[in-house]
Amino acid sequence: MDIKRQFKKNRFLHSPAHVLADELSIKLNDKKHFGFYLKMATIYDHSFLRRLAGEVLESKSAKKTGALFAYLIKKNKPNA
Repeated sequence: MDIKRQFKKNRFLHSPAHVLADELSIKLNDKKHFGFYLKMATIYDHSFLRRLAGEVLESKSAKKTGALFAYLIKKNKPNA
């Protein structure tokens, strides 16, 4: 099977920041706030954001995952 047929390229995801924002908004079930995730992906290191998203997904009590993610960013800001 051809690899190009297996993965369709999304024409709206044209930068690493867009890809990460899409990944975060899908994983955190918050597609409505794609712009917020895109802004965070341009400001912060991608590994930092992925680590925080993992913490949010591991949290069993989180009902609003997007809000918890935003709180963790504010709380754990790296000195950039």
